[in-house]
Amino acid sequence: MSSLLQRILGFERPMGPALVKLVYWIGLVVIAGAALGALLTGIGALLAGNLGAGIVQIVAAPAVGAAVVIYWRFVCELFLLGFLTYDRLGEVRDLMRIAVGAPDPNHPQF
Repeated sequence: MSSLLQRILGFERPMGPALVKLVYWIGLVVIAGAALGALLTGIGALLAGNLGAGIVQIVAAPAVGAAVVIYWRFVCELFLLGFLTYDRLGEVRDLMRIAVGAPDPNHPQF
């Protein structure tokens, strides 16, 4: 438990990738619930006698749900890409220090 608390309070490693994954799964649950709700609304429209709207909604709900899932995955991967780029740049910086040897006095420190 103390390791989790240290990870939350410390800034040694970014928590972003884990949070992006958590937000992704929560978003999938919300998208699935909305698609199911739209499907049930289409069934309700069919039972109420509105045949055209019911059929269109029953056909459109899974298609729109699938498109939203793909878009949601793309958006979450864009956020994750920022964190992965940060990690990779840290590795490049460390490798450059090894390759160069002595630090350049004219290079700004970040």
